[in-house]
Amino acid sequence: MNLPIVHLDESGVGSRFPNPKTLRINTPKDDTPFPVFCKPTVIGCFSLDSNRQYIEGPGFLKFLKLPDQIDQVNFDLDSLNRLESTSDSSDSEEMVKQTNELTHLINWIHQEEKIFTSRRPDFVFYRGLMTKLLGTPYETREEWKLGAMLKNGTIYLRNIETHGSIERRLNQSQDARQKQMASWGYNFERFLLSDDPLSLPNPKELNRNECNLIFQTKLGSHHLVYAAEIDGVWLTPGSDMNPKNDPELLNKCNLVELKTTRAFPNDQMSRNFCKFNLRKWFCQSYTAGISHVIAGLRNDEGVVHKLKVYPTTKLSHLGQEWSSNVCFKFLEQFLTHVKEIVSGNENFVFIFDYEPQNSNRFYKSIMVRCEKVTESEFYLPNLKSV
Repeated sequence: MNLPIVHLDESGVGSRFPNPKTLRINTPKDDTPFPVFCKPTVIGCFSLDSNRQYIEGPGFLKFLKLPDQIDQVNFDLDSLNRLESTSDSSDSEEMVKQTNELTHLINWIHQEEKIFTSRRPDFVFYRGLMTKLLGTPYETREEWKLGAMLKNGTIYLRNIETHGSIERRLNQSQDARQKQMASWGYNFERFLLSDDPLSLPNPKELNRNECNLIFQTKLGSHHLVYAAEIDGVWLTPGSDMNPKNDPELLNKCNLVELKTTRAFPNDQMSRNFCKFNLRKWFCQSYTAGISHVIAGLRNDEGVVHKLKVYPTTKLSHLGQEWSSNVCFKFLEQFLTHVKEIVSGNENFVFIFDYEPQNSNRFYKSIMVRCEKVTESEFYLPNLKSV
């Protein structure tokens, strides 16, 4: 296997690294072995209420309730939109800001300092950023930017919005059809998730709250801690487990991810679905120890007539034109280079900038620059000494 090629036009970082440099990483080959990736373990949790206020523990954890006949359902996702007013776009902006700045994840770290310091990971981030990095070997359309900050031996990675990502988000918020379709995913959850393991879902009840789990794992030589919003847990029928009462049970539960997608003509998955959707579903679910993805197959009016249950481990076999080995090997290589560049430089924030047009299928070029922490505190404004 070819080793990754790294070009940094002038050696050195920090004060000797004033101008952008190019980090070039070979795209792993399809026959690349899957790197060491330990099963993610839950080490903590927190909830966010409808106002996105931090609440300790899994108080807003949801429970999956599948109907007896998953081939014959009638979930009118759009009907729920007519029962409530449209959410303010400022709510979405605040959510993006909080996630990008690791606001609630760092809050958990401060609350659970003993748990965190006993593990002292190499990297801390949100799963969404991890999913984005995993897809980079195949990303030819959307750019990304992230900031890396070293604190007491741990590198904190945060997403930074680009002009393109801001434009896409604004366009979606202003396009009535896109807003409608975006709401269907949330509405789908309301048909299948309940607040209590003994109760049934109530789709008419509006609950814009969420439960986030904190995971630890190891990718290659890198120890990782990251947070992920979890749709729900799938308890075995007759089980008396309730992880709301005992969060340690979360490691014994089947975690699930809920998705909606356009129904397949003649029950045949399209090439684009196998190429793009399944890759994202797999990367998003596998990294959070999700056991199954529950897909609602909908028509163009937002009515789901059929459910499909996909074991997460099967998604990579159903996919086309991508390899999970390549995704995870690329992430391992990228984190290795981040660690080498950032190491020993707590006084700087390092910005990694990926533009697809500067790369090809053989390598990925990522621009790297640094700024003084004193000039860049907005990158992680609530990061204290941990």
